[in-house]
Amino acid sequence: MTKPRLYLFSFALLIHSGMLVSQAQAIPLPVGEQIKNGPFGTNAAPSLASWTTTGTVNARPSTNVINTSGGNAGFNSFFDSAFAVLGDDAGGIAGDPESGTHSISQSFTLPLVIGNVAIFIYNLSIDFKAVFDGDDSVNPRLSTAKDTFKVFLNNQELASVDSNALPNCGPGVDCLNAQRDFNQLLPISVTGISPGMYTLKFELNETSVAGAANATNTAAGIDSVSVTGVGNPIPIPEPATLLLLGAGLVGIIVFRRKRLFSVELGGKSTHYAGR
Repeated sequence: MTKPRLYLFSFALLIHSGMLVSQAQAIPLPVGEQIKNGPFGTNAAPSLASWTTTGTVNARPSTNVINTSGGNAGFNSFFDSAFAVLGDDAGGIAGDPESGTHSISQSFTLPLVIGNVAIFIYNLSIDFKAVFDGDDSVNPRLSTAKDTFKVFLNNQELASVDSNALPNCGPGVDCLNAQRDFNQLLPISVTGISPGMYTLKFELNETSVAGAANATNTAAGIDSVSVTGVGNPIPIPEPATLLLLGAGLVGIIVFRRKRLFSVELGGKSTHYAGR
């Protein structure tokens, strides 16, 4: 094999080795469901097990009045199974409290290793059913009494709605149904995050002062929470890749040595260098 051909062959081996590394790196590994009790139990036994709560939070069956009521007194049969309620202690949305911060959250860990494969980054898919409804303030655009319902992953806000679109009425079955949901955003993709611990949180912030003329009174419902995704491995050359890489390097070294012998002997060692 001539020197140029040897050089090109060695270079081709190196390129092919790099392609094999890329192919090995491109195979993502699925991670199972990260959320426990995403359905909040069953209609027969609603449950907040595995969830951390603050403020006023409870689990109810889909037959509960806050789900079956129309207008802005309830969620207009949004749920067909057990669900969690934020910001209401009992009955329809007109119940207490009218102010405060209410949240439900759950933490999970994305491991450094899946099986025996080291993970570089994760891509997650976050899905859920959620709705927000109730009575807004007298002048929602000017008033500071605006309620918000937000979803967070750690400190990153994933989605948010506020009470501006809700009617200043009731809450009651005769008021306008203008409830808000996140259906158009779901599922939410979160990409390129490192292994570690993460917390998914749903938070309702009712800002008004109870009994004030511009008081708001809202509630949020949540169900079917799910976090799944894939882990992208750290690229590690396979044995076959290492052999090809080694062959390419050896070819380049041999070619370089032949050139050195030729220079050192003034071009008079052509037959020796070719052995």
